[in-house]
Amino acid sequence: MSNQTILITGGNAGIGLATAKLFASNGYNVAIIGRRAEQNESAAVAIKEIGASCLPLTGDVTDETFIRDAVARTKSEFGGLHHVFNNAGVEQVPSPLPDQTIDDYRKIIDVNVMGVWLVMRETIPTIIESGGGCVVNTSSVAGLIGMVQIPLYIAAKHAVIGLTKAVALEYAQQGVRINAVCPGAVQTDLYDRFTGKNAEMEQAIEAMHPMGRSGTPEEVASAVLYLCRDATWTTGQSIVMDGGFTAQ
Repeated sequence: MSNQTILITGGNAGIGLATAKLFASNGYNVAIIGRRAEQNESAAVAIKEIGASCLPLTGDVTDETFIRDAVARTKSEFGGLHHVFNNAGVEQVPSPLPDQTIDDYRKIIDVNVMGVWLVMRETIPTIIESGGGCVVNTSSVAGLIGMVQIPLYIAAKHAVIGLTKAVALEYAQQGVRINAVCPGAVQTDLYDRFTGKNAEMEQAIEAMHPMGRSGTPEEVASAVLYLCRDATWTTGQSIVMDGGFTAQ
């Protein structure tokens, strides 16, 4: 698969970095997008140590000019683009509805929804030019159910599933499959910010998952690889990995 390339937003940490490393170990070229240059460079070093080529790109997924340039640079560097993992996102700190602000709304919806839409808009034509491939969008169990005090995050992750279905239908006959992953609680920096590293809160969240634990970034990465490499008749779907959380 050394002639295949994946672009990963939020690729310098957590689920994104675990996915970048997994694809690298399977012979893919990797381009990563992140907002912090130093963290991008560190991630690129770790990816290159696996033996893969890596292009770090520093910028914001809500910046139209940057995303367009990132796609062009990826295509120039690797000769094409075959897969995209739309993983960049921000969390909502739980708070009562009256305390939530317009700035909260704009930040959460812009990054988690507009960012996904914009990256798909700018990458899919290049994926088609490259012979087809797959886009995987990160939603969440929060895209399937409701939860109190985080309505903006819930709305954003529901929207990601809607975008996934609509765009999948548009490109179903053009060689591009679009799917989403819906993780439960996963041990990442975002999870730590959400819980404030409060041990009691973490234990309560883990107890909500029938398997009795949170997930790992590597477990989500394996689903992304499956969707891109093996699930050749799967599009418009939301793949849930949540330790049984939504089975209750």
